[in-house]
Amino acid sequence: MSNPSQRDLERAELQAVLNSGIFSKASNLAKMLQYIGEKYLDGQEDFLKEYNIGVEALGRSADFDPKQDSIVRVEARRLREKLKRYYETDGAGHPIVVKLEVGHYIPEFVHRSATSVEGVASQAQVTPENAGNLQNGWPMRQIAVLVLASLLLVAMSVAAIIVMKSRSSAANVVSRPALGVNAAPSVGDRDLVRILAGYSRKEYVDSLGNAWGPDRYFSGGEAHPLGNASIARAADPALFGYSRMGEFSYDIPLKAEPHELHLYFVETDYGPGTLRGGGETSRLFHIDLNGNRLLTDFDVVSDAGGNFTADERVYKDVYPARDGYLHLKFLKAIDYPQISALEIIPSPPGKMLPLRIVAQERSYTDESGNLWRSDVYAAGGRLISNNRPMAATRDPGLYAGERYGHFDYAIPVAEGRYGLTLYFAETYFGPSNPGKGGAGSRAFDIYCNGENLLRNFDVVKEAGGENRALQKTFHNLRPNALGKLALSFVPVKNYASVKAIEVEDESRY
Repeated sequence: MSNPSQRDLERAELQAVLNSGIFSKASNLAKMLQYIGEKYLDGQEDFLKEYNIGVEALGRSADFDPKQDSIVRVEARRLREKLKRYYETDGAGHPIVVKLEVGHYIPEFVHRSATSVEGVASQAQVTPENAGNLQNGWPMRQIAVLVLASLLLVAMSVAAIIVMKSRSSAANVVSRPALGVNAAPSVGDRDLVRILAGYSRKEYVDSLGNAWGPDRYFSGGEAHPLGNASIARAADPALFGYSRMGEFSYDIPLKAEPHELHLYFVETDYGPGTLRGGGETSRLFHIDLNGNRLLTDFDVVSDAGGNFTADERVYKDVYPARDGYLHLKFLKAIDYPQISALEIIPSPPGKMLPLRIVAQERSYTDESGNLWRSDVYAAGGRLISNNRPMAATRDPGLYAGERYGHFDYAIPVAEGRYGLTLYFAETYFGPSNPGKGGAGSRAFDIYCNGENLLRNFDVVKEAGGENRALQKTFHNLRPNALGKLALSFVPVKNYASVKAIEVEDESRY
């Protein structure tokens, strides 16, 4: 009898999960897992799109619109949580773990070493939910497959550990926790709050898998739908589909710990292209936080740089008042205040969570487990995919797309000092690329808040060739008066380009 292949072992694990009983009251989750698992194992990853999953796995009709119906994102989040609980209990001793990363619909089959399996299994708790499974045992066929898998993985893990250690020593890589904006850990209902102002339907799940609840904790004002207008600089326009308008307040229960506060705005009533005309100074309002003035005569059009443009303000070290509530009050100056969404995220004291953006249409999780948001805060230029073999990096996926042209980013940050790392690679010019040429084929300038960071920047020259990863880091950057790191990419010869952007708080606490 020949040993089972890796794909056979993964199929057996998928079937073991489906047969485990964890989906006894969640048939949609079982259908979704079976669909994405089988498509992946059959080499049909291209089918794993939100539309296909909604129609083929979850029974939506052919006119299913993922932008209007978030069923797939909701079920993906539930499936992710279900799998996590399963491998903490019944599946703790399995040598293979089925995972679904945030922002993705392609499953992962993670092969664990025998040592790690024993360690996890020894820590697994017997609960009323898994006691029956532990007593009754698994079918003999599954046990045999898993025993063979464990033996096979012992040899594989020894080799993998040796390789990983040598790579780690050579690269001197320090892993950082997987924390990013919208990816903070939650330890209770009063720690992380996401509210769609004026929205009254079921929760909305964004492209990162974050659940945004309907409007709550408010007093006063009225719900105001904003229609289907195109919103610039918004990676997820659904966050700006409604607003609360008038004079109103929010009293949000919160733990007495440091948080980041994100306020989301867009102006669609005033400015060019609207029936009311006007623009800057047409709407001014104040915002108080726990009785203290946070913003005075706030003008969304001015702050965002135009109407129909997403605007975000960020504040760190935000705590509730003594009564355990975070109090936000919106007061009229000229015309009524409005807000589209509020987000409150646990964060370290004195620090804003790292912000990572990849110039691609989908989010990306790097080799260290850090989550990179899909392209956001940008205006101008174009996004393209350009997945070429990449040298000088352990994370080629970071360089699989780019924004190119004459463009800028308005990245919202809290008051403080920041490190900025820009990721580049020349994937068009060069002897082995479509554009041919090489050094001197592309040059551009980069500015932050009007200050020059790089002049006549030539990626091929700096990186030592085409298709080679290159990072440039700048320290001690401060936001402008509008709370933004305003990055401008200005062509000198051919177009400017960038692959990814990383912002880290360097403030001293």
